[in-house]
Amino acid sequence: MKLSDIGPGLLLAATGIGVGDMVSSTIAGASYGLVLVWALAAGVVLKYAITEGAARWQLVTGSSLLEGWRDHIPRAVVIAFFIYFTVWSYFVSSALVAASALVPTAVMPSVPLPVWGLLHAVAAFTLVWFGRYERFLAVIKWFVGLKFAAVIGSVLLIVLWSGADWSHIGPHQPFSTAYTLSLIGGVGGTVTLLSYAYWMREAGWSGVARLPMARKDLTVSFGLVFVFSFSMIFLATQIDWSGQILDAGPRLCLLLADRIGAEIGPVGRAVFLIGFWGAAFSSVLGVFHGVPFLYDDIFHLWQRRERTGQRGGAYRSWAAYLTLAAISALVIRRPVWLVFAYTIVGALFFPFVISTLLFLNNSRHAPRASRNSVLVNAVLCAALSIYVFLAGRLLYLYVTTGSLDS
Repeated sequence: MKLSDIGPGLLLAATGIGVGDMVSSTIAGASYGLVLVWALAAGVVLKYAITEGAARWQLVTGSSLLEGWRDHIPRAVVIAFFIYFTVWSYFVSSALVAASALVPTAVMPSVPLPVWGLLHAVAAFTLVWFGRYERFLAVIKWFVGLKFAAVIGSVLLIVLWSGADWSHIGPHQPFSTAYTLSLIGGVGGTVTLLSYAYWMREAGWSGVARLPMARKDLTVSFGLVFVFSFSMIFLATQIDWSGQILDAGPRLCLLLADRIGAEIGPVGRAVFLIGFWGAAFSSVLGVFHGVPFLYDDIFHLWQRRERTGQRGGAYRSWAAYLTLAAISALVIRRPVWLVFAYTIVGALFFPFVISTLLFLNNSRHAPRASRNSVLVNAVLCAALSIYVFLAGRLLYLYVTTGSLDS
């Protein structure tokens, strides 16, 4: 597999390695040191299994996962997913755009965050409206290089240059179900994982012969996700935090950047801030480009009509909805809290998609080549058990204590 063959997976990594990973990983590192790295690893393995299962279904059957849902599960369930999808789209667009505005707001506080957020939302909408897949992929490759150079370079410089502070690698707070669910749900993306199948279609990938390449592509993609998220957890352990991180707002990226600057100077601080912004904004671009494909699929499958794709009215109307949702949410002045809430909402998606993959890819509707192996079934069942346990614990805590912190 050549580097030039990595396309859909790079878009997925750019979308998944964004503000959800950065905030949830920073919270995990600041509050629990390296203890929750297991949750990071579990999230990455789970996301790989889900994305590979959906891609396998499409490559072997020639139909999207949403098409499988329409044909083989109750219509009421599909309607419930669309309602969830509408709510999730609001949260994800508003959270990502607000987080993209954190860096310019922190650097130029005289310009309020809503103004920066508006500029980012309009810029993303414009790029998606005019950018075709190949052109869009070229832009994303630049952003991926930017954020990896900044974050991975910062870690290496701290470790090799001045020496890391290992005194904060242990937990500083009691175990929190909400934070754990946020980390598993935030790393690598949520509903955006389904965009991978549509990017495969845009790249011309079809047929069972493409399955080995798709698996290699996804391995590279989620390998990047793990390395980036672990680096953010590590960087968070290098800071003496005070107060609630969710209330840090624009200071979140500045606190990280100041630690980098203390070690390698103002140039290093500026590079990290640019990388932080690049990670957040590339995630916005990926969501604005990939998520409307899902609505285009839902809209036309429901009417049993041919999809119109990126130039069609359904695709562009959902891109407009994402933009307007992000702009309307800018009145919320707690962007880090908004991101945390979006990762929790996104995590609610996984029990559903895991259950459908276990059903479809083990049923008579799936050709033999697309059926789950014993290992895949074990991973999905284990992940489903973890989500059910954590969600049940979260619900119990809220009912009994009125709080999600435990």
